[in-house]
Amino acid sequence: MWSLRSLPATEDFGMYTILSNKKTGHTRPHTIVVLFVLLLPAVICSSCGYSNPYSRDKSLEAPVKTLQITTWQNRTNELGLESLYFRLFNAWFKQSSRIAVVFEEDQADLKLSGEISAIDLPGLFYDSFDEALEIKIKLTVRFTLSDNRNNSVLWQERRFIIYEPFILDPSGERTRYNKQRALLHIGDELGELIYLRTHEIVHNLP
Repeated sequence: MWSLRSLPATEDFGMYTILSNKKTGHTRPHTIVVLFVLLLPAVICSSCGYSNPYSRDKSLEAPVKTLQITTWQNRTNELGLESLYFRLFNAWFKQSSRIAVVFEEDQADLKLSGEISAIDLPGLFYDSFDEALEIKIKLTVRFTLSDNRNNSVLWQERRFIIYEPFILDPSGERTRYNKQRALLHIGDELGELIYLRTHEIVHNLP
């Protein structure tokens, strides 16, 4: 099983692209709209030396594989989270010089499908006055990367769990903002993991 690596405060391609995308062709649920409005001025990513080994180079030849990213099933009460993660994953793969995202299944060599299974809030941290200061989101997902040409499974995570803390604030609005930001960060980390692992798999394909 793959685990997320510890990331420095770097330029997160997926997160930055989502937050800087100002197109409004589709109506988003209220929570996601609020998230965009709150985070757009707050998250300004700067490069700290992170080098994307698969970033797009216009001088290179056409990508060697095509990938269809499906919208994952969302079994949580966070409306619109599946759409946000879909856009994050697409934003990561738009950086690739070796994998091109397509939207028609019959054009895809690879297919990424999955499910956002559950969101739990299992952990509280208290100050000296027994007041809660921080809580952890526990997000459970499952996903499969398959070879669309022969229906074989290339990589599968049946129960992948990610934790992300966020600060509790006396202001309910601020706490909701912190929670949405944590979910956004989880999606971006997950997008990076899938992006890097998929490229390793593609590199080893015949």
